[in-house]
Amino acid sequence: MKKLHLGFGIAALCGVAAGLIHGTIAWIVAEVSWDPYLTSFPTWGAFILPLPFYALGVAAVLLAWAVTWLSLRAVKKSHCKKQDGVL
Repeated sequence: MKKLHLGFGIAALCGVAAGLIHGTIAWIVAEVSWDPYLTSFPTWGAFILPLPFYALGVAAVLLAWAVTWLSLRAVKKSHCKKQDGVL
């Protein structure tokens, strides 16, 4: 069970790290190449735009973790109940 939690936790942290790195690189590129006369969109907006997509990915990983954990928990409980009946 610990490996399950660890695996999904690492996957979720990788998604968060990838989103922050992508957003930071986008912000740096926007700062370097932004022309304020062409748009009124702020440069920090380039940091914010990719984050919702990474948040959806992390939410999907966490949802998969919750479903897997609950199903394994149910299997364990049913197995324990069968063992109690045998004794």
